[in-house]
Amino acid sequence: MSDTNPLLQAWVLPPYSEVRAEHLVPAIETIIADNRQTLAEIIASQTVFPTWDDLVLAVDETDARLGEAMSVIETLGMVKRDAAWKQRSARCSDAAARYTSEKMLNQALFRVYQQLAQSPIAANFDAPRKAVLDKILRKFRLSGIDLPAEQQQQLARINFDISALQRLFMTQLESASAAWTKRIDNIERLSGLSQVTKDRLALNAQQAGHDGWLIRLAQDTYHQVMTYAEDRTLREEYFVAYSTRASDQGPHAGQFDNGPVLALLLSLRHQKARLLGYENFAQLNLATEMAESTAHVSGFLRRQITLATPVFEKDAQVLKAFALERNIAEFQPWDQEFLAEHLRQQHLGGALRNLRDYFPLDGTLRRLCFFSEHMFGVEIVEQKEFSRWHDSVRLFEVSEHGQVIGHIYLDPYHREEAPDYAWTATHRNRRLNAEGRLTLPIAVLHSNFTSGVADQPCLLAHLDLRVLFHEFGHCLQHLLTHSPHYTLSGISQLGRDSAEFAGQLFEQCCLSREFLLWLAAHHETGERLTEERVEAALSAIQTQNSWQTAQFLMGALFDFELHRSPSDGYYVQQVFEDVLREIPHLQLPSYCRFANSFDYMVTGYAASVYAYKWSGVLATEAFKRFQQDSVFNARTGRAFRETCFAPGDSRSLLVSLTAFLGRPIDDGFIATAPEVIAS
Repeated sequence: MSDTNPLLQAWVLPPYSEVRAEHLVPAIETIIADNRQTLAEIIASQTVFPTWDDLVLAVDETDARLGEAMSVIETLGMVKRDAAWKQRSARCSDAAARYTSEKMLNQALFRVYQQLAQSPIAANFDAPRKAVLDKILRKFRLSGIDLPAEQQQQLARINFDISALQRLFMTQLESASAAWTKRIDNIERLSGLSQVTKDRLALNAQQAGHDGWLIRLAQDTYHQVMTYAEDRTLREEYFVAYSTRASDQGPHAGQFDNGPVLALLLSLRHQKARLLGYENFAQLNLATEMAESTAHVSGFLRRQITLATPVFEKDAQVLKAFALERNIAEFQPWDQEFLAEHLRQQHLGGALRNLRDYFPLDGTLRRLCFFSEHMFGVEIVEQKEFSRWHDSVRLFEVSEHGQVIGHIYLDPYHREEAPDYAWTATHRNRRLNAEGRLTLPIAVLHSNFTSGVADQPCLLAHLDLRVLFHEFGHCLQHLLTHSPHYTLSGISQLGRDSAEFAGQLFEQCCLSREFLLWLAAHHETGERLTEERVEAALSAIQTQNSWQTAQFLMGALFDFELHRSPSDGYYVQQVFEDVLREIPHLQLPSYCRFANSFDYMVTGYAASVYAYKWSGVLATEAFKRFQQDSVFNARTGRAFRETCFAPGDSRSLLVSLTAFLGRPIDDGFIATAPEVIAS
């Protein structure tokens, strides 16, 4: 099969449409066997006199080969849901994890890297090469290379169990979300919802073999119902179902309960941290981050809460008074977004009404690409013929000076089988091998927009717009690095508090009057927004938005404190309630089980959710130069690319920002920065 297995062939772009279930296990087993043999040969040849090319670059190639094959398998797993695929994909994931653990506990390989790092030749390496060696040696140590053999075996078991529990958490969350639906027979119950949303719900019902309308638990639907549905009992029912997913509460109480899963997961993470010599998992996580200590992060988050509290309290008072005007004596969480939207409409003349009509996905993408071309000196061209995993997937080729420098895939729409959130994946890092052959980077933008119905195109609400720009920022950062080093060039190599910076910066464009005036165009008429409408829309967006800010800060503090706490006898719900007392503005019902569906904690952001706010503060500071020079100043764009994107992870983000802004920024800035909008 190796002659025909697409996962074993060299490819410029992934052969998604050619891969079948029977290809998976043979491919991964072959790659792992080849890698083991190659590592043995590398160790044998490098023990006496290790060199950069024959050690670092050679091992990088083995890592890249396995990582790229697994990325194809993981992407296809979102559309291939049959039992054979799932079983074989799981076998591949387990095999890859075992191999990686084995490699990172290979004492002989570690000693060769150490020998190179301590050699006279390494003393003359440039800063990026030294950064590569530092990162590799740190990764070995965080993998337990210094532990006794018995504790290494214990750590390997813990890592395996953590991965399994994270997958189980997501599986149960997906099952819980799919289990709840609500049939609507009377359209009056959907009053307030847009026609697009009603059409989508009607299509749901049709696909399920029903008349009328069918509501499912999905992120966009939740936003639509909570914000626009006039039927208060419908909002309450949806809120209860959504806020009790995968828990011991709500309409499916106990059926897909993630409570025990999370408790065991937290215990194992704590055990892992202690084995590696850290007090808790939060402290372990900071070993690769910008922050100096857990107290630094905790203090930063509480500082943000303190700065925002006056706005929280003011918004709450205004909204409760508005609720009384509408004969709602007991204000509830399911009234929050609905009343906030009506208050915006009353005070700002419906500035947000039909705003999405000016941001069709296709037109917005074209302008986003044009903006990126103008600012960063590249060309972005959509490709038509390529291998894809779903008909809706799109591909953009990025070039500079007539040479292709990378590719961005876009998977724009939410599907039932895919995760209900947006994220950026990296299929390939930029790297230069020992022969001087350049391998080009590939990024994948997964989103969860609602596709158009009938002749109606996909239209983006302002929040969708921010999501698109955020993820596109990640993709550009991945592609526009100049680093030739596999370990430094990919955004997945960055610490979370650095990795989120580019996305947060691009979001700032969506809050710029100058930029929105240029970006917006009606999907039918091409009409542009007036300055007055843009000003009113931005005012509306920043009116009564403290609920979202409070929710984010609650989630970030909860995640961090949960991973700072000893796992024995300190229950998840207790930590949640303690954090809620610090942000009383939220006033969530006791049955809410926020943690049970908080997928950030199992998708790579454990003890790292704070990074969005942290990097957001830095992004706001960086954007001040764009505002000063003009958002469309190409010289500023080039300067940003060279200082913040080009180096990759060869230096601290704070160093890069100092170069871009022409003044120093240190960690003390983080502790005293003003509040910014979070996402």
